[in-house]
Amino acid sequence: MESKTSDKFDFKSASNWQLVFLLLMMTAGYLSIAVSQIALGLALLVMLYRWVFLKEAPPITGLEKTAALLAVWALVMIPFSTNVPQSMLFYRRFYLFTVIWVAASAATTERRRLLLLVAMLAGSLAISIYGQIHHAQLAGGFLSQRMTVLFNAMTSGALLMMAILVAAGFLIVPGIGRKLKALIAVAILPVILGLVMTMTRSAQLGLLAGLGIMFLLAKPRIFVMFLGLLLLVTAVLAVFGENLMSERMWSRVNPQYVIAGENTSLRLEMWRGGLEMVKAHPITGVGDRGLEEISPDYYTSEEGLYFGHLHNNIVQMAVIWGVPGLIFGQAFIWAGLWFLVKRWRALRRRPAGLPGVPAATGWVLGAIGTWVSFYIAGFTEWYFGDAETMLIYLAILGCALGTVEPEEPETD
Repeated sequence: MESKTSDKFDFKSASNWQLVFLLLMMTAGYLSIAVSQIALGLALLVMLYRWVFLKEAPPITGLEKTAALLAVWALVMIPFSTNVPQSMLFYRRFYLFTVIWVAASAATTERRRLLLLVAMLAGSLAISIYGQIHHAQLAGGFLSQRMTVLFNAMTSGALLMMAILVAAGFLIVPGIGRKLKALIAVAILPVILGLVMTMTRSAQLGLLAGLGIMFLLAKPRIFVMFLGLLLLVTAVLAVFGENLMSERMWSRVNPQYVIAGENTSLRLEMWRGGLEMVKAHPITGVGDRGLEEISPDYYTSEEGLYFGHLHNNIVQMAVIWGVPGLIFGQAFIWAGLWFLVKRWRALRRRPAGLPGVPAATGWVLGAIGTWVSFYIAGFTEWYFGDAETMLIYLAILGCALGTVEPEEPETD
């Protein structure tokens, strides 16, 4: 069992230093992948020190077995890769998985969970506001073209999507003070605008799906209103969208463009080529590698030959790790939802005599919404292989699946 952690900062406390490095990682995850991974490394070292020398083992999240199966399979498949050196290099992606337990062993009190939310919002706010100012200066307007600053539009969109959903979890659950909810609501407004400006349809659709599931779980009546409003807005845009939106933004949601546009045709060709790769290497896959060099052997058109991945989590897993790797990868992903829902139900059944844990509940609800959004967005993007998005996604899982200590004080 993990020892009780104190909210008062003690410079001699390894637990507090782990939290400091994790807070830095949560903020830097929106600004610099290099800084965020260094911060993760420092937090990981502190966690291992606590485990080995202080006998403070990280909590069991439920993801250990499926994560290990995927990591072991990927390791065993390296010798069978069509590019062994690159597969060895890409295996470093599993380093990011450690953030699950780093976050779970740091998010142990209500105050710590609130600090982690603040750190996440700080990073998402920084990238949104800076991006909006920079974009307005360059493009001459907010919605004239897609916003890309520190990361590409797809990555930025997914990162902002996850921050909004976690913040929404805190807004939806009871027990969070009104002043704090007001501050969170104000803070996410620029983040929502930032997501709109990225014009990343996968992230925007993921956000709506995630919010819908969160309302369905926590506020069924609001879910009905949310669904009705969504249908109304869809109908209005279908009729008047061309007149209400900028030309660039309308082109992103115009049904004719979505169905027959270049992005759709490219993805369909990539997925078809990916299935051919799976047929050729059903067990081992082609290896965890970039696909630029081998794609021409499997594509039937000249379009999209130089993409290093296939813009789909499911197809890409099968291509690089074979069908068994796809099974292991999906098992890991779905285990996340299983244990999040299990935690949600446990918190809802929490005895009335125990102190409230609204921040823990907010993280769990936000993580469920994030899981849904990440899975939906992953149908058209390789977010599982994107270091920036995967780091924040796994950190959210860790924050939600950490130990909930019964003696915690209630949130102010």
